[in-house]
Amino acid sequence: MLAFFAVPIPPDKRRSFLARQLATMALSHVQVDTPMANVRAAAWANSLARMGVHLPLFVVHDIGVMLSMTRGTGGYTLRGREAQLARISLPAATRPQLEQYRKLLENIAVSEVTERLAGLRLRDEMIAVLLSRILGDTYNRWRDRSKTAGVEVLPLDLGILSDVDYADHFRDFDPRSLWGFVEHLVTQSMHIYTQVELIDLDTVRLLGLFKEDSASGSEALGGAIDLVDLFAALGSPEANDVANFSLDLLPSVLETRRTTGSQTFAVDGYASIERKGNIDSLVLSELAYDREIFEQKVVDSELLYYGREKQREEERRLQYLLIDCSASMRGQRQVFARGLALALIKKLTLEGDEIWVRFFDSRLHETIKIGRSGQVPVPYLLSFRSERGRNYSKVFRQLLVETTRIRREQKRRVVMYVITHGQCHVEPELISALKQQAFLYGIIVLPSSDHLPEFVPLLDRQQIVGAEALTSRAERQRQALNIIDDATRSTPRKPAPTQTVSNDPHQSRKMGAMTPKQPGESLRMPAPPKSEP
Repeated sequence: MLAFFAVPIPPDKRRSFLARQLATMALSHVQVDTPMANVRAAAWANSLARMGVHLPLFVVHDIGVMLSMTRGTGGYTLRGREAQLARISLPAATRPQLEQYRKLLENIAVSEVTERLAGLRLRDEMIAVLLSRILGDTYNRWRDRSKTAGVEVLPLDLGILSDVDYADHFRDFDPRSLWGFVEHLVTQSMHIYTQVELIDLDTVRLLGLFKEDSASGSEALGGAIDLVDLFAALGSPEANDVANFSLDLLPSVLETRRTTGSQTFAVDGYASIERKGNIDSLVLSELAYDREIFEQKVVDSELLYYGREKQREEERRLQYLLIDCSASMRGQRQVFARGLALALIKKLTLEGDEIWVRFFDSRLHETIKIGRSGQVPVPYLLSFRSERGRNYSKVFRQLLVETTRIRREQKRRVVMYVITHGQCHVEPELISALKQQAFLYGIIVLPSSDHLPEFVPLLDRQQIVGAEALTSRAERQRQALNIIDDATRSTPRKPAPTQTVSNDPHQSRKMGAMTPKQPGESLRMPAPPKSEP
């Protein structure tokens, strides 16, 4: 005889939206051992609700678990909740419909797409978007006026969502709307299965490659995930092509490792008198002031401290990546440009630089700032689409003003990458002025003629990607990797702050003699010592 646990939902909430959703779990055909499955299902349902999809919890739970866990030991099992169903008055036509629903789940379970997705250990936001891709059309075709009645956010509380007697809650509601949904679900079974097979695994894999190693949950792709961008990226053929190209490049890029330079600096003695320091470095004569004067000098930061020789700080460098998103960049140009941009971002991130990414057409769009932690908004970069025209002069004038301000206020070196096409015409005078503020690296993709824009010779470095470079997958990959290697090698980088000090005074003098005194001065070997007469 089965013993049911006490219902954790308070009596005043038995008619709530939460209780109604938990009641539908009596129809679930996917069972797992972990009690967290209901919590994750509630999180998926909340994300779906943000996208305007309000489905019964049992179908969200069943297909979501199949996308996130493997079948068998340690995963899920596919069987109905017979003990719960026995306590529910099922209509005569519903029992065979539930059997057809179980067959749909069987087909999804044996799909190669589902098996590979389960192995990727996707986060909740990704599962929710995949569920929206799979079940969104089915929901929109469900003609039930009450399907959005009383919708509210489900609590993510294990104490509420675990050990629930689903059949007991089922009796509190009119199930006719639910039976209608089961019938509709069965009629849409082939469409649902087709949507599962249409999931582009390369796009999902690409999103996984940009996870931050130390992040989890929604932090894995840079904080708050934009579900609209993620939904668009997973449903766009252009985004899928960009993802496929990026995956060709990233294995070579991921070989990059962060490098650090060691420093040597004095730890004994003092080098200066400063206004900031530790209390143990305070100039003793400062203690001779009266208490009121001393306290005022503390507040005004006017005390004097002995300053030690400090570790040198590497000059901050900003990598500024500009991607042309005008209509002329669509097709092969867009695939190459965005795939190259994603790989270049990953390369520069692994080298520890701060990166700004920005689309432009007739204006500059939102600035995406990527810190050294490597949080990249991949869905945004894959799915961004502009419907504006072109006004390159306006764009580069804005860039000149912004770059000048960065150089003046933040004292930062700017390396600017511009990915565009052969019809990007900008006044040479404007490029010359911008060149005074930043190192300019231009990448011209598929120019429409042999005549390049007049500003190209003024760039510090340029790469021309012709049609012959995109004739084959191998040639396209080779060209992109060459650009990435050249870009990271050619852009100005301050040498690693490494200093070696020898204990041998004679050796130290020899090393000093070999060091150039002025920039550009060649190294001179010291003359051999004269022999003693």
